[in-house]
Amino acid sequence: MRPRIWTDLSLHDRTPVRAQPEVGEWGPLRVVTTRAKRRWRWLTVIVALAAAAALFTVGRLIYSLLMGA
Repeated sequence: MRPRIWTDLSLHDRTPVRAQPEVGEWGPLRVVTTRAKRRWRWLTVIVALAAAAALFTVGRLIYSLLMGA
């Protein structure tokens, strides 16, 4: 097998078309930035903690009502 002199510059060799980002004049379009991903991660953690705190508070309220406090 001879080595290839010219390489294929396509970065989407075997990926399906639906998984490839749209390419604009200066690069990919509508690709989520790292900053946005970081922001969504923190937002998810905050929402999960708030939901856990709300469930704990409601459970404690129901418990105190049932115990007659």
